Amino acid sequence: MRTVSPVEPTAAAPPAQEFAFTPPPRPASGRRITVRSAVVTFVAADLAAVILITIGVAWLVSRSATAGAVRDARDLTVAEGRAAVWPLLTDGVVHGDPGALAALDQVVKTRVLSDRLVRVKIWSAGGTILYSDEPRLIGQHYGLDHDDAKALTSGNPEAGVSNLAAPENLYERQFKKLLQVYDGLRTSGGQPVLFEAYIKFSSVTADSHRAFVSVLPAMLAGLLLLFLAQVPLAWAMARRLETGQIEQQRLLQRAISSADVERRHIAADLHDGPVQALAGTALSLTAAAEHASTAGLSDVAATVSRAAGELRQGIRDLRTLIVAIAPPRLHDEGLAVALQDLVSPLRARGVEVSVTIPDRIDLPRGVEALAYRTAQEAIRNIGRHASTAHRVTVTVTQPEGRFHLEIADDGPGFSPATVDAHSAQGHVGLHLLGELAGDAGGRLDVHSDGHTGTRLRLELPIS
Repeated sequence: MRTVSPVEPTAAAPPAQEFAFTPPPRPASGRRITVRSAVVTFVAADLAAVILITIGVAWLVSRSATAGAVRDARDLTVAEGRAAVWPLLTDGVVHGDPGALAALDQVVKTRVLSDRLVRVKIWSAGGTILYSDEPRLIGQHYGLDHDDAKALTSGNPEAGVSNLAAPENLYERQFKKLLQVYDGLRTSGGQPVLFEAYIKFSSVTADSHRAFVSVLPAMLAGLLLLFLAQVPLAWAMARRLETGQIEQQRLLQRAISSADVERRHIAADLHDGPVQALAGTALSLTAAAEHASTAGLSDVAATVSRAAGELRQGIRDLRTLIVAIAPPRLHDEGLAVALQDLVSPLRARGVEVSVTIPDRIDLPRGVEALAYRTAQEAIRNIGRHASTAHRVTVTVTQPEGRFHLEIADDGPGFSPATVDAHSAQGHVGLHLLGELAGDAGGRLDVHSDGHTGTRLRLELPIS
């Protein structure tokens, strides 16, 4: 581990009032979506949708099948009643004639009642049971409810689940759940009566189940075909997406490489052209100042000497800018040397700077470049916004498979309002670096309490 100018490090953990600023990474571009992962995700989502649709459709089909079974049971019961019972509905039944009741009872028990249809009642318009296969009900008066009266007067059959708690259904409670079918009829003498039959609901459920099962294979086959038809489409779209991402990555890499080449060209042109010319001019001015001083022209010598000094300072600033544009020793001599170049302006201002980096560190070029750009932005911000800082620490560590860079200072720090203000003015260096770190699979965090310094931490995967 190499340490340069060790100083007491800035406190690692700011106070409880700490403000943390994490530039948001772009989630979609950090990890390239593969065809397999995209298709698996689509298939999982599509399968979940198919299951939900199947459940919904099955529920609707089941309800429809149940409603259809109820209608079929009503129509069948009404047909049986009108065919077998209606011809025997004479006025004698209304008046309680034993012969008429016996003839009706014989037909009901031999032709109407079955394992499915378990009870028959004939009601008068006033609500009295004129006949039932349960003799204890004959002559009982309970009145007609709304549905009974509606079926009696309209002549349209009705059906519904029987209320077995009602007193007129005392002898049907043993059957647990029944479907009641009402049909308004008239006796041979024209008197209105209500035919009521009770059907085991289990038979209705069985009919509904058979109807549902008959529809289910076609429904499942259709949904399965829809699901299978979408898988090739998903695969093709994922391949197209992956191809687009690869092309985007290639173009981005080409743009970055082109930008690096262009920066090196600009730096070389500045170094070999204006910098050399200005350096020659500075030497000439220095020589001219010496000649003027020898000739006794002290005022001219002082002016020319001052101009030469200002020109030399401008050359130094220009050389610092050249290093910032294209660090000449980053990939040739390593990150450690490049970091020393970065912090040299701070040392020149009298700031105590400690750079700690492992003696042997091997980084991919992309990680090395991003680490340098992050350090460059952090050091530049310290120089611009933390002019009162006295100490700066730069620490590089390389835990298993990771790269960590931490830069801390004891300057005034910053607040959320400061970040927002700088972002509004177009200073988005930290935001862009955060996005680049996210694209590389890492993260960039900046912590400050707004009073006692700032700590920047970059984490990147090495492999």
